[in-house]
Amino acid sequence: MQKNLKISLGLTLCFLASHPCQGACDTKELPSTIGSESAMQSPVHKKILSNGLTVLVRPVSTVPKVSLQLWYDVGAKDEKTGEKGLAHLIEHMIFKGTEGEGSLNLSESDINTVTHKLSGSCNAFTWYDYTGYLFNLPVHTWQEALPIMADCMINCSFKEEHLSSEMKAVIQELKMRNDKYSLCAAEALMTSIYADHPYHYPVIGYKQDLWNAHADMLRDFYRKHYCPNNATLVIVGDVDVNQAFKVVEEYFGSIPANPDYAPETFNVSHDIVSKSVTLYRDVQQPTVMLAFVVPGATQKLSNALEVAALALGSGKGSRLYKKIVDDLQLATSLEVSTWDLFDSGLFMVAFEPKRLEDVDTIAQYVTAEITAIAKNGLTPLELTRAAKKVRMNHYSLLESTESQAYEIGKAFLATGDENYVFTSVEEPLDELHTKLREVFKKYCRPSVMHRAMVLPLDSKDKPYWSELQKESDAQDNRILSARIRTEPVEPPVYANSIKPGKPGVFDYPKPTVSQLNNGIKLLSYNNPATAKIDLTLELKAKSFYEPEDQQGIYNFVASLLTEGTEKHTAAQLAQELESRGMSLHVSPGSISMSMLSDDLPKGLELLMEVLTKATFVPSEIEKVRQQILTEIKNFWDSPSSCSGQIIRQSIYKDHPYSKNGIGVAEVVASLTREQLMDFYKNYISPDGAKLAIVGDIAHHNLGNLLNKTIGAWKGPKVETIKFPAVKECATAEVVHPMERDQVVLCFARPSIDRKHPDFDKLSIFDQILGGGVLNSMSSRLFELREQSGLFYSINGTTVANANEQPGMLLVKTLVSLDRLAEAEKRIKETVRTAADTITPDELAEAKNAITNSLVLNFESNEGIANAFLFVDRYGFPLDYFDTRAKRLEGITIADVQAAVQPLLRAKDLMVFKIGRVQPCEPAQDNIDLKQDIN
Repeated sequence: MQKNLKISLGLTLCFLASHPCQGACDTKELPSTIGSESAMQSPVHKKILSNGLTVLVRPVSTVPKVSLQLWYDVGAKDEKTGEKGLAHLIEHMIFKGTEGEGSLNLSESDINTVTHKLSGSCNAFTWYDYTGYLFNLPVHTWQEALPIMADCMINCSFKEEHLSSEMKAVIQELKMRNDKYSLCAAEALMTSIYADHPYHYPVIGYKQDLWNAHADMLRDFYRKHYCPNNATLVIVGDVDVNQAFKVVEEYFGSIPANPDYAPETFNVSHDIVSKSVTLYRDVQQPTVMLAFVVPGATQKLSNALEVAALALGSGKGSRLYKKIVDDLQLATSLEVSTWDLFDSGLFMVAFEPKRLEDVDTIAQYVTAEITAIAKNGLTPLELTRAAKKVRMNHYSLLESTESQAYEIGKAFLATGDENYVFTSVEEPLDELHTKLREVFKKYCRPSVMHRAMVLPLDSKDKPYWSELQKESDAQDNRILSARIRTEPVEPPVYANSIKPGKPGVFDYPKPTVSQLNNGIKLLSYNNPATAKIDLTLELKAKSFYEPEDQQGIYNFVASLLTEGTEKHTAAQLAQELESRGMSLHVSPGSISMSMLSDDLPKGLELLMEVLTKATFVPSEIEKVRQQILTEIKNFWDSPSSCSGQIIRQSIYKDHPYSKNGIGVAEVVASLTREQLMDFYKNYISPDGAKLAIVGDIAHHNLGNLLNKTIGAWKGPKVETIKFPAVKECATAEVVHPMERDQVVLCFARPSIDRKHPDFDKLSIFDQILGGGVLNSMSSRLFELREQSGLFYSINGTTVANANEQPGMLLVKTLVSLDRLAEAEKRIKETVRTAADTITPDELAEAKNAITNSLVLNFESNEGIANAFLFVDRYGFPLDYFDTRAKRLEGITIADVQAAVQPLLRAKDLMVFKIGRVQPCEPAQDNIDLKQDIN
């Protein structure tokens, strides 16, 4: 896969003013650094083998899991003319097998099959500066990945036959990215900014280069750059350091170095120039991005830039959000981020304006605030807030082995410092402050501000846009039809020799269960791994409690709960939270918080304000109303997003699950303050609520503390909903036209609920059909992708959204219009026949995958809290996770087939097509979507 850029607008945020405010502003507590006390308790250990391979190991024993990532110091910037997209294409082809003397002779199915047998996951990523390959495996199987990774360093086969099908999948990936308009605009801006640097070219490349790529070209690039002295292996997890070095030496030590290899360096030219790019697309909501070129990651300014982004426009306490969204209400969302490319970075401000006429005004406010920070610096409160937020981000990093491995690898390639991720957070805050001011002063001036915009397509241009897309489809079809794969997918060979051992016993955390004075069930667990606490409050009323004529009211109310209380205005509440590094997220039916351990009393105090004393100030209501209306536009501008609602409306019809949780535009536009407050008073209630709290809680008198706060909360009784039966749907094809490069193609029908006796049988089948809980690439649907190249990715499950009420069988992919008919036919046939030929090995591997994946629920505080709530929600015993393997053990192939085959009849599947398609006659299900997209 190509690494994704950070673009995620449409957030409901609230920020603070740029000057000191009332509330928590004790500058005497200004920290000297942004780091955590335990950052270096377990440092990264480094060893360089004689052939130049760098090995980095960080032992982490939270859960029995290991993340291995092999990084190559080569990316899209190393491609020459005619090679654009080659680094990314090689990343895809690395998994297609090996050959040659001394190789494992892996078939194209072996890596996926081995990973599945080991109950793990594998993936890869390509960026401008690097390429990486990763395996996440249980601790008892992690070493099995090493011979495969070593073999792929030197013996990849790059067969032309495999390239023919994979090329088609990569073209589908390119089309998929073309439908991500903000990303396209950002890449177009980079092309304009970096006129004489390789960042000029998109990572995925150009179609003309990809069309002309052949196996010999891939081999030449691979042999040039894939050598041990240009690679770094990162291992994070429950391993012994010396043993890890020993086994890596065993598998990699004999691979010869390339003594002549020298990475190329590239100059970044600077000028006093401002570039602008505008894309016109079929969207309702404009998006604007402002960019400044800043020093790259090699200059070790990442933390200074992160602090700058947090202070300027990230989170509810930043300057720009307060001014532009709250005070002036010129935009509905705004966020600041950094793109940490190695040679040169980008400091980005992205926003969604209410009116296009205000874009220049917003840009002026952005540059004015940056200029003010460059001149006067941040306030002590802003520095404290940033330091706490960075510390919380660091604690979250420590909860994920894969994220740690990724950050260690990226930072090492950029800086040469294996511990940079951990030592950099100990940098003195005053030094960071000085650095960010210097960066703003030198690099973020108005004269060097670049701009990218995505604007609605004029109606006069729509026929031409449609013509361009048709021409592109025809061109792809003409070129790719000549690259026909005739051979079937190679069966696994090496994988047959893999015999996974049995996992060790993992003592799954169990909550202490008690009850607060007001009846709220408490599920608590002390986890001292980091000095933070996470809690989740699950309410009885969920989004489907909304009245039929008030769809979106719960989302509206949830968004307003952090927009002011009787004690704090919206800005003051944001300050109270973010000055302590806290996060508070409210969604229909759930409220979650994360905080430093010592701040739990204050966190509970603020939570009680939100639950009981929200004020629903008219001006805040109107601000949030506009934000949600923008969110609805974005929702219906995204085929992948709106497809879910289109499917729910068809499958559930008059059932409460058919409701649109985000809201219906005309309803959101008309809701009154009285209606919002009535819903708040009636449904935000402790009746039937459950609280899970996990983290460093041992030093608190938890029961006493909670009963003084959450336990004193009173509210009305919430009635239990009586659900109607989910009816079988008539076979139909539902079409929702949108001008996009690809069509979202889905198949769906009603299924079973979570407590149904057949649920475990269907879960086993899901592993075989679509990859299941580990998203395995050893599945029937992915095998179709390997053979045909019809799509870049595909997902399939028989129990989508199954909970108290029945879920759905759901298969979803994206495919180009020219291959839509073929994809529909072949997916239907794959689904119809998938249960007919289940083998004993597939059954055993599916059971192992489910069992070994259970520990992943316990890697973070938040995950543990959600696991506790899951067990309680369905009335499962506390030892549910401990005994899950035993319950799966007795299920046979015949059991799985009997349970799943009634769901797989192709004639009973509804077909959904969202994209550049038109309704066909006569098998059309007419669904009125106007109410949702006006």
